[in-house]
Amino acid sequence: MNRQKNCKVGLVCVVLMGLLMASPVLALDVCGESYVFLVEGEDVVVGEGCTLYGQTVVGNATLTLDGGVITEATDQSGNGLGDGALLALEGSIVHIYAGIISESTNVSAALTVGETAQVTIYGSNFELDDVSLDPSQTTVNSGSVLSGVYENGESFTMTIDLYPNASIALGWPQTAPEIEVYPALLVWDFGDIEVGESTTVLVQIFNFGTADLNVSSVAISGDAEITITDGPATPLVIAPNTSVGVDFEVTFAPTAEAASAAVVIIESDDEDESVVYVDLSGVGIITEVPPTQQIQDILDYFDASVADGTLVGYGPGNSASKRLKALKNMIESASDLINAGAYAQAIEQLESISKKIDGVSKPQDFAVGDAAAVLNTMINDLIADLAS
Repeated sequence: MNRQKNCKVGLVCVVLMGLLMASPVLALDVCGESYVFLVEGEDVVVGEGCTLYGQTVVGNATLTLDGGVITEATDQSGNGLGDGALLALEGSIVHIYAGIISESTNVSAALTVGETAQVTIYGSNFELDDVSLDPSQTTVNSGSVLSGVYENGESFTMTIDLYPNASIALGWPQTAPEIEVYPALLVWDFGDIEVGESTTVLVQIFNFGTADLNVSSVAISGDAEITITDGPATPLVIAPNTSVGVDFEVTFAPTAEAASAAVVIIESDDEDESVVYVDLSGVGIITEVPPTQQIQDILDYFDASVADGTLVGYGPGNSASKRLKALKNMIESASDLINAGAYAQAIEQLESISKKIDGVSKPQDFAVGDAAAVLNTMINDLIADLAS
């Protein structure tokens, strides 16, 4: 399009430029009706719910269209009053994120750009005269119909008129990875865990960006009780998908009655967060088990071991089963003594039981098998607790 055609616009443009040069600041009632809106010397945002009726002319100022509407003005009878278009004069700055620039029969272009005006339209899927533009193309300096999709997902189409040497900048979405790590607060407390037991948490890495996330390292530093027990090898690549992440299992297995702490260190090519730390903590505890419960656990373990064949009587002929039964009777006798509070007598009975499953040839054991050593340990632990 040529400049003369737009300036039916031609004479109007000259008059407008003269007005702008003569008045350093012209008042603008944003969201209103006027034949011509003059934006000069002020920054104006035309947001959602805001409509400018009439041609909007920007000079030596910044106008941001972010969801509002620029359209043709009408009089009380509904007759058109002016040009429903945006004119960016030399020296102006215009940002278009979303919204409508409405064309009418009175204008030859929705958007007219002066030679030194800085106009940027933010979005994607840009087309110029129905020809798709590559994201590597960041400016438009020719053509008449520009279309695309704003960042909010709304489509737009507008005719454009570029003065000689003028151009429009295209603000394509930034292509970059964006790391997101769970637990969300980057802190996890395992709580109180019994010594000899363990618990786990998943440290999950997601990529909420628009390009592959390259994770170069996932390591852990701190107390040995907290370790990474499962997860993929690094380096690894996580595609840009908010629903698909990579899991690393971290386990806390306390070996003593004490507090433990560690930190998972994640390194990636996220420009804003190249290193992410996840702080982990937990406390190993020993819960006091009363003797009455301990002896009951011993009896239960004895029965279960006999049932699954890991504890069998030892001796020739029928003596094997008799010795196994005698051993059970001895444990039950120790249980009666403990329940009666006769700890000294119970210790003597338990020591006798221990000698019959300790794997030593003299005196001869009453029972053998894989469970015998475990049962012997349980009995000696109970002896120690009774004696303390």
